[in-house]
Amino acid sequence: MNIEQISQGLLAKFEQCRLVFWQDSDREYIEQITQLKDSFLSEAQIDVIHLDELSHFEVKERIELLQPEISFLLYSTVKPNQPERDWLYDIRLYAEHFYADSSSMTLNELGMRMEFRSVVAQYRGFFTSQKRMERLKKLLPSNANKEELELALIAACLKVESPTLVSILQHLIVALASDFHSEQLLAELDKYNLVGAFWQVVKDELGYVVEQDRSKEADEQLKPQLQDLVVKLLFTECYQALQHSGVSSQHPMLERFTQHLLPIALDENGKRKVTSSSNMGLNSSKRAMVVNIVKSLRESRSMAKAYNDIAAIIEREFELKQILSLVKEPRLLHSVETFEYAEQQLIVLLAHQINELSQVDIDNLVSHRLTTHWAHSQPNYASILSAIKAAKQFYTLKHKYIDGFNYGSAKEMYKAYEQELYQFDLAYREFCENAINVAHNGSDILKRTNLVADVESLYVDWYLHDLSIAWGKHIDSEKLLERWKLDGVPNQYDFYQRQVEGVFQSSQVKKVFVIISDALRYEVAHAISDQINNEKRYLSEIKSQLGVVPSYTQLGMAALLPHNELTAHIGVKVEYKADGLSVHGLENRQKILAKRNGLAFKSTEVLNWTNEEGRQKVQDARVIYIYHDQIDAIGDKAATENQTFDACADAISEIKQLVERIINRLNGSRVLITADHGFLFKSSDVVDSDKTAFTVKPAGAVEAKKRYLIGDNLPHDDFYWHGNIATTANLTANDCNAQFIVPRGSNRFNFVGGAKFIHGGIMPQEICVPVIKVSQLKTDKQKATHAKERVAVVPLSNPIKLVSMADKIELFQASPVGNDYMAREVEIWIADPSGQPVSHKQKVIFDSTSNKQEDRKRNITIMLNSSGFDRTVSYKLMMNDITQANRQILLASHSVTIDIAIEDDFF
Repeated sequence: MNIEQISQGLLAKFEQCRLVFWQDSDREYIEQITQLKDSFLSEAQIDVIHLDELSHFEVKERIELLQPEISFLLYSTVKPNQPERDWLYDIRLYAEHFYADSSSMTLNELGMRMEFRSVVAQYRGFFTSQKRMERLKKLLPSNANKEELELALIAACLKVESPTLVSILQHLIVALASDFHSEQLLAELDKYNLVGAFWQVVKDELGYVVEQDRSKEADEQLKPQLQDLVVKLLFTECYQALQHSGVSSQHPMLERFTQHLLPIALDENGKRKVTSSSNMGLNSSKRAMVVNIVKSLRESRSMAKAYNDIAAIIEREFELKQILSLVKEPRLLHSVETFEYAEQQLIVLLAHQINELSQVDIDNLVSHRLTTHWAHSQPNYASILSAIKAAKQFYTLKHKYIDGFNYGSAKEMYKAYEQELYQFDLAYREFCENAINVAHNGSDILKRTNLVADVESLYVDWYLHDLSIAWGKHIDSEKLLERWKLDGVPNQYDFYQRQVEGVFQSSQVKKVFVIISDALRYEVAHAISDQINNEKRYLSEIKSQLGVVPSYTQLGMAALLPHNELTAHIGVKVEYKADGLSVHGLENRQKILAKRNGLAFKSTEVLNWTNEEGRQKVQDARVIYIYHDQIDAIGDKAATENQTFDACADAISEIKQLVERIINRLNGSRVLITADHGFLFKSSDVVDSDKTAFTVKPAGAVEAKKRYLIGDNLPHDDFYWHGNIATTANLTANDCNAQFIVPRGSNRFNFVGGAKFIHGGIMPQEICVPVIKVSQLKTDKQKATHAKERVAVVPLSNPIKLVSMADKIELFQASPVGNDYMAREVEIWIADPSGQPVSHKQKVIFDSTSNKQEDRKRNITIMLNSSGFDRTVSYKLMMNDITQANRQILLASHSVTIDIAIEDDFF
């Protein structure tokens, strides 16, 4: 250190006090003191006293009594006496102290107290680099203690951005994922003598130590290993999760975890103490810290892959599959996310026990697991879980209708389909959609557990078969095809007059938009309506209309257009006309709509318009028909029909997008959504029993498709239905006598080959045509009256009391999800009075549809991640609504008392 630096340092001390002690025990600055005395000190009118050459009593008298206003530098190269023998001790207590050794100057630069000189000296090598010093300055907290200084040194050395053990370990674990058996990860710490400090912090915070053999020398003892620490971190978190899930302390599986649990207690011989107590570590703040480290690593977007790699290595090397396979109940894996095999085992158990478990149990388990790590990290698990949930919904419905579909009339059965039976098709579609995704991603778990075959068999051989028989009996007994009307159910051919004109007659609306989606089945439309209602800006109501027969595109599209009369014209092919104008093709439909001041567009056009372009195109129109074709375009082709349910999902998304475009950008306030027809679909291949035998194409048939024939003078027989389109589509009589034949039930005609996607017949799935009415909720009053609310979530105990580091809080979903309320996803944690989290945050979905209050209760395990809780302080249960990621809402907090009698970190 040069004279200038010393002068500046001394001057800073004299600004604080007129008396400054300089203890130069290493005698480094004996020569410089003379230079300072003759220059800087003389100019500053500071006297120098060499304490080693004078009586300390004499010095005391001079500086306190004889010259009480003079500044003195008290220089010594001898270590001071003990306080009881030091005449200057009282002066030392209030005077300033100057040190010019490298450790002291380092502390001066860091703004730290001189008591840490020995710490700086211990890690002297670290401070030789100005870059490391700059990193340290950014990390070092103000008024840092020894442990905080060492953590900051470790963090700076490893280039970690936060001087906490959590951040340091996460950094090391991420590095370990690239080479799990590397021995070089602590090499940088070893350069600067920081390895011991690192392991001491790990011991203090996590309770990690290694066993000792008192008979061996120090250099022969086992050393702590980073790999061993990480193994114990994951084993401990898994053990804790198993306990929270309800695994009994007597379960033999837990014994396999004992040797790997933190914190570790050693006996007097240096050997690990092993206890079989079920409460081992229950109230341990060290155990809570372990769980926090693992969870935060797993839930970090940037570190999740490293976590997965590490977990896979440990799972394989320690044969965790054998251990976790001992769990035989899915509920006992409810909270376990540590290892991927836990997810796999839970799925297998759910699939095998699906008939024994209740709908509520499966819904709650699946809803929870969809918020957890593996469902997000490996989307295939989310698809598997969703498929299992849909399968259970199908089984539950089947149990309800175990005695068959017994209704007193066709109208009663139609209404039953409209209100509940459609859910069979919905559950089947959702199961198949997810099962297909699972298979495409290379997993055969749903096939191996026989779920795919079982659901398919039940859907085709029981549901469609029994439904078609029951429906067919009503068709025959009521001679429905001779009149094709159901009391209280509007017919599709009255759509324009009843639905479109009905809007104008009942409101001040000047413009109506109509979205017609080809083959939009009723259950798919129901999903659209439900999703629209989940937006507080819109109100959606779904009803149905009795579709025309045959239920195919050209006739269905004709029926939806405005007309006074519809006619059929049979030539080489069948042509339909509305008031003399052909209904085929967009251009012809445009002409028909023009008579009502209407326009027609394809949905792709509408979605591609700019805002201004769109408003200009529709500004003068009264009615705008928008034709959407996704489901039929995919399903009605042999090459793509296996993608039918994917097309349904795309249709839901696209139609929602159209509605938003119309209301938000085209200034529309009323939207009608409907279809030309529905469809039947089965995932399995068509077999002979699915076919209605026609050896040859009947004479008089002009149009022959998989599911219907149209022509004149068609034959009659008992194995199919025969009818007149004039009756089923309200055609005006003309020279053409358009007749049709459709197979009974869900069969196809064999002469055109079999197909999985079909329409044209009279099954409820084909002729229960949806009509969705969407209106914009403009005012706050409208929103308050009509918009669906998210379910309220409240704790059942108030105030809440936590008595252990891992405790349960029972939360209650106040209302069932349904017509009036929608699901809510909440992030939950405990905060101290200053708002700082003192527990891990976890996500919970409240989506129960049960009317039973008991079914809507959820037990949530709270893992505290701190210590030193005060039972007299009011903590808070915080709940953040994260249903919409871009619009989070902090919900009301609830008072929490934390009263942990004993924290068992004594070992």
